[in-house]
Amino acid sequence: MTIPLPLTGALPVWVDLLALLLIAIAAGLLGSLVGVGGGIILVPVLVLVFGVEIHLAIAASLVAVIANSCGAASTFVEEGLTDLRTGMFLETATAVGGLAGAVVAVTFLASHGNVLALAFVPVVLLSLFLLLRQPNTGTDDTAPRDWLSQRLRLEGEYVSRATGGPAHYHVSRAGVGLGLAGISGFFSGLVGVGGGNINVPAMNGTMNVPFRPAAATSTFMIGVTASAGALVFLFAGDLQLFLAAPIAVGGVVGSYAGSIFQDRATAGRLRSILLCVLVFAAVVMAARGLGYLG
Repeated sequence: MTIPLPLTGALPVWVDLLALLLIAIAAGLLGSLVGVGGGIILVPVLVLVFGVEIHLAIAASLVAVIANSCGAASTFVEEGLTDLRTGMFLETATAVGGLAGAVVAVTFLASHGNVLALAFVPVVLLSLFLLLRQPNTGTDDTAPRDWLSQRLRLEGEYVSRATGGPAHYHVSRAGVGLGLAGISGFFSGLVGVGGGNINVPAMNGTMNVPFRPAAATSTFMIGVTASAGALVFLFAGDLQLFLAAPIAVGGVVGSYAGSIFQDRATAGRLRSILLCVLVFAAVVMAARGLGYLG
């Protein structure tokens, strides 16, 4: 199926494919830097710039999130940044939420594109609230450990860029984090954002995980979450090869590059980038949902 893109108009198909590839590389690069998967950038760009119908954009974005996770997660695991135990614990909720959100998108909201666009707003507001709750990017050594995090031994260690030595942390409020992970998964399937925009602030601001391990762990998680939602869109007929193929390739390339640059950036700078991305997504998608754009 060929989908005409207003960005290129009557130009050859390869121009459309190249444009999609470059956008996906940029989204994958930025997404892997802060652990959000790039979907929160791709969906607004595909809808507002390329003129793609929102259900097709969401489906393609989920494929890009999977590619982003595949491209960057292995690097973060090798570097010791990823908290595998905490990530797999939270994935039990995000996968279920991803399925539920995608089912809602292709059934009850199948003909309500503006509602899906507006759904970005509460997603981003929750992300901003969680992120701003934590005034710094480190952890609180005095944070109380709940029985669940103690039972599952949710803790980790990584090399701190500030000291150059190992830094230990322990997870707190695991139950609250699990609930937020379920919400993250639901919105991942609903609007194709991967869920990292909630996972990272939830782990950093609520569960006492430092920002860089939180971003790396989120990158590990979002591939599983997006896969659950992508299957639903595939069976609904919304997953189009013309969109998904160049986006997947670009996502792998961009995310791999982002995993390299992430090690060179400070946690504070990465946090600022995430804040800017969240605000951008909220503003443009709110305008789209209210009919001011597109």
